[in-house]
Amino acid sequence: MGHTEYQAVDTVAVVTMSSPPASLFNEELSDSLLADVERASDEGKRALILQADGAVFSGGADVSMFRARTISGARELIGRSMPLIAAIEDAPFPVIAAVHGLCLAAGLELALACDLIVAEESARFAQVEAMIGATTFLGGVYRLAERCGPARAREITFGAEQYTAATFERWNIINRVVPDGELREHALGWAQRLAKGPTAAHAVTKRLVRYGLAHGPREADRYLLDAATPLFESHDMQHAVGELLSQGARKFRANHDQLVFENR
Repeated sequence: MGHTEYQAVDTVAVVTMSSPPASLFNEELSDSLLADVERASDEGKRALILQADGAVFSGGADVSMFRARTISGARELIGRSMPLIAAIEDAPFPVIAAVHGLCLAAGLELALACDLIVAEESARFAQVEAMIGATTFLGGVYRLAERCGPARAREITFGAEQYTAATFERWNIINRVVPDGELREHALGWAQRLAKGPTAAHAVTKRLVRYGLAHGPREADRYLLDAATPLFESHDMQHAVGELLSQGARKFRANHDQLVFENR
């Protein structure tokens, strides 16, 4: 059985997965995570951290779910977790995956749905589905391709090998590597900095990235006219522009941490 713990740290939601002993991904954990992401959105949180307790971030899916499944049963099983992936990607705030230990298979796919990934130096990553004659059932291979290109995505998925955090950072799959023992402090600090920023603009940025990847730059240019231009009428943008013009660029940069964005 898997469950999550939801904690509010000011405007940041911290969601901790718990599915001992190997932090395996299962239907209960998927449902609980989806409820937490939706709760954070309903509560107006401005950033979310996804982390895990125990020795690993995730050992992958609980493969007992895969035994004796028909095609229709498999469609139902996989389809049950797709709303979670969409909810993370569509959340109106930055989502950070904080990874320690092993991050395998479904666990890596879950991290790839997040906007940003920070990992401890000792973390190890893999898409191991090929070992059981499967592929990435939650979209891992094409989300890898978005980050590191199709050739690397195929290499990672075909080979089912484990990779270091340093390698995944070099391949642009994860964003940051931090010393062991500093992960949660770093992730919370990063999330809090993002939460103080223009999260209405961040939400538009997320939509533009997804739209551009799906439809290409030219179509995204047209979409931008509808998605991004409402920011011109937002309090956040007009207030910040006014401060920049009144202070000058150098002073504005120096005082930027004191600028208050209200997400309106």
